[in-house]
Amino acid sequence: MGSAWLSRSIRSLILTVLCFLTSATTLLKSENVGCDEYLGSDKVVDKCGMCGGDNTSCKVVSGIFKDSLSSVGYHKIIEIPEGATKINVTEMAKSRNYLALRCRSGRSVINGNWAIDRPGKYEGGGTMFTYKRPNEIRSTAGESFSAEGPTNEALDVFMIYQQSNPGVQYEYILPNVNVVSPLLPPSIRPGKTETFQHLT
Repeated sequence: MGSAWLSRSIRSLILTVLCFLTSATTLLKSENVGCDEYLGSDKVVDKCGMCGGDNTSCKVVSGIFKDSLSSVGYHKIIEIPEGATKINVTEMAKSRNYLALRCRSGRSVINGNWAIDRPGKYEGGGTMFTYKRPNEIRSTAGESFSAEGPTNEALDVFMIYQQSNPGVQYEYILPNVNVVSPLLPPSIRPGKTETFQHLT
């Protein structure tokens, strides 16, 4: 009799433990874990990369380069400042133009010196850029490059102009302490672009 009672007690204890573990697992699965790694926290990373932030510690810089160009060659269209993150530069439609990227130090990153690079990953400005050029036959999308950043130096974006500019969208994020407008070089008047025949 004592043995039977002990056996029932052990089974009851095992069932109790299993029920507890099942309930605890269900509770854990239903609870969120925030970016602060606390159970039940609803904190998320904002667009500035801050856990629980309110998107005020950074500045999103974006725009569209729509200027008409006339001469074939490299035309500087935008500057990406040092410290930029979440960088994206994209042609708005497929064209025979190409995007090019050069570090302020003078080193070409993508499509320099009239050499068109294959789509892929290219290091520049302290970050890794992903260069995409959709299939020319099936896709109507333009080419693009993007990077997580942050950049450790300023970079210049060029268009290798060969036909009418379909427009180039750009966006990057800067910390508020370094907020600047996307400026063209001071020597370039509104509506004008700087022309380079070669990138090295």
